[in-house]
Amino acid sequence: METAVSTLSAFMPEGIARLIVAVLILLIGWLVATIIERVVAGILKRANLDNRLANKLEPQTMPTETKAGGAAPATLTPGTKAPPYPIERWIGTIVFWLVFLFFIVGALQVLGLTTLAEPINSFLDNVIGWLPALLAAGILALIAHVVASIARRLVTGALNRRNVDQRLANSSGSAASIASPLGDAVYYLVWLVFLPAILGAVGLQGLLVPVQNMIDQFLRFLPYLAAAAILLIVGWFVARIVQRIVTGFLASAGLDAFAERVGVAKYMGGTTVSGLVGLLVFIVILIPVITAALDALNLTSLTAPLTAMINQVIVAIPSYVAAAAILVLTFVLGRWLIGIGVEILAGIGVNSLPRVLGLGNNETIGGRTLAQWIGDLALLIVMLLAAVQAAQVIGWTAVTVAVGNFGVQIVQIIFGLIIIAIGVYLGNLAARFVNGTSVANKNLLAWGARLAIIAFAGAMGLTAMGFAESIVIIAFALSFGAIAVAVALAFGLGGRETAAKQVAEWSESLKKDEAAS
Repeated sequence: METAVSTLSAFMPEGIARLIVAVLILLIGWLVATIIERVVAGILKRANLDNRLANKLEPQTMPTETKAGGAAPATLTPGTKAPPYPIERWIGTIVFWLVFLFFIVGALQVLGLTTLAEPINSFLDNVIGWLPALLAAGILALIAHVVASIARRLVTGALNRRNVDQRLANSSGSAASIASPLGDAVYYLVWLVFLPAILGAVGLQGLLVPVQNMIDQFLRFLPYLAAAAILLIVGWFVARIVQRIVTGFLASAGLDAFAERVGVAKYMGGTTVSGLVGLLVFIVILIPVITAALDALNLTSLTAPLTAMINQVIVAIPSYVAAAAILVLTFVLGRWLIGIGVEILAGIGVNSLPRVLGLGNNETIGGRTLAQWIGDLALLIVMLLAAVQAAQVIGWTAVTVAVGNFGVQIVQIIFGLIIIAIGVYLGNLAARFVNGTSVANKNLLAWGARLAIIAFAGAMGLTAMGFAESIVIIAFALSFGAIAVAVALAFGLGGRETAAKQVAEWSESLKKDEAAS
């Protein structure tokens, strides 16, 4: 540079010569940096870096015409859409300025501006000194990517050749994929193994130590995790196989048909009894498998409470099975025996009681006969008793007390309804008897007799049901007292003369009887 300045200084002042040389250096630097930038951008474009990174980080879909004229999703392809992260352009720009900075430093030195050139020169020295480390880290990252990609393809290919996804879908009934997640897990696991070496190559010791510790802990924990995963997978497949065997055996043995005959199937919500039993067997098998898998993780602080809870569930399973058996057997036998009782009640004429009691001319109430209603109530009471027994077997004391109280209340309500029904019958009978006499105002007397008897029976029935006994008693007493007072007032004030004549006639009649005797 100084030689060129000396040569030009022979023809012009030195300051102008240095300025011309500096401008030439900048022009040459701009040209060289542009050429290198385009070369680097071309290499990166051939590698399709932008689109690969876009598809990896943010997969995009764009409509493409199908044979039928519709639109189908397609991944981003070169030249279709600007990538969200133009890495190729960014790297080219960085390379351009790194190269151009060298020529800027030379131009500043020619101009004698060393104060401005020194910090730039120091920065370039640091960059040049860091390039080997960066190159080593890039090579390691490339190796990690290649090795991880190969490992992912091997794992995914092996699982696809074994049709693991298809077998999993057939056994579980879901379309979940396991090959792709496992392949991705292996890919990132390989990256974790290479990550300490990459950080060490660029000299990031502050990040290297915690990352190395994390990876060491993960690698130490990996065998436990693999053992737990193997236990879960094997146990899950075994539980599914046993579930299918049990479900198929019970279905072929006629359990579902038997459930249809006894009327249990209509309460299953579309689920077959064999399927429900198979599901219970699956859960029973899977619970100890989960316990073993948790123990295999060797995380005592986390798995100890879960293991204790699962052990309690395992211990309680026989009680729950016994309680379910009590309910099912009680329902089946109770429904059968009560069905026979309903037929007997219908045969002896119980269905005609509503008509006899004067509740209507039809023998049905709400579309069902009285015998059927009695059968439903009897089945409800029997099932409540069975529920109490089942709750005692399980150990649910609070449920036992609540169901027992509810059953007692139902019995009281039924007893009260029977009392009211008897009162209605007796009231109608008394009304018919009064209407059959020749007493004056017999219709009014018949209506009063019926109302009095039904009111008395209603009060007794409500008292038997336990519905506010004190209120019922007070209301009945007040009503009866009011009627008595009204009669007394009407007879004492409004009919004193008639009463006196009647009493005199009774007195004369008694005297005549005494004289005759």
